[in-house]
Amino acid sequence: MMIFVHQPEYMPWLGFFDKLARCDAFVIYDDAQYQHGGFHNRNKIRTSTGWQWLTVPIIHGYPQTIKEVKISGTKWKNDHLNAIIQNYKKTPYFKDYFPLIKEVIDFDHKLLIDLDLDLIETIADILSIKVNLVRSSEFPYCGQEKNQKLVSMCEFTGADSYLSGSGGKAYIDESLFALANIKIQWHNYEHPDYKQRFEGFLPNLSTIDLLFNMGPQAKKLLLKGGFVNSGHTFDNYDLSKNLILDQQIK
Repeated sequence: MMIFVHQPEYMPWLGFFDKLARCDAFVIYDDAQYQHGGFHNRNKIRTSTGWQWLTVPIIHGYPQTIKEVKISGTKWKNDHLNAIIQNYKKTPYFKDYFPLIKEVIDFDHKLLIDLDLDLIETIADILSIKVNLVRSSEFPYCGQEKNQKLVSMCEFTGADSYLSGSGGKAYIDESLFALANIKIQWHNYEHPDYKQRFEGFLPNLSTIDLLFNMGPQAKKLLLKGGFVNSGHTFDNYDLSKNLILDQQIK
């Protein structure tokens, strides 16, 4: 069983959903401290002049965990929906998916995490990615250090593999995972190009950009970018069957 641990984000980018598709469970790190300036409450969409942030206003408090962050007001909803309409209404699949995104944004979420997870589940459902969500705040940790927490999360969920972004190499102590018989898999993502409404291509946007532009092809394109390094060989995944194909990427 493989898990990945990640803080929730607002309408995440393609790499997030690639990791989600490769794992048996997504551990939502909801009791981590909220960090301003990240992607918890914002993401980018494509416009005619480049990209634009969509930011959900929050009620600031310090310190507070991610699960405690409250949304401030409702004006942002119309701002976000109008920006999406303005920039994507002429895309091929806007009418197919916009009502689903609008329904989530329009809902009366009080907490940011509930909005984020609702959108994650909605987008995952559109992409036919099965989501098994587990909140880190719902089970006990062994230890306070980051590596100890991650090992504890794996043990609690019964995972024997942990999928980490390449940035985790800066802090992950592989020896602690080895002692617990947990294999670390390193995830890398090379962003695929696809046809966007406006001229040129901009990567690293919210996944809704891919959905509105590419529709049924979105999942196949999304999964082209992800690779898992488990040693000297990159393992490419047959995600439609959830089987690992031992295929070296040259």
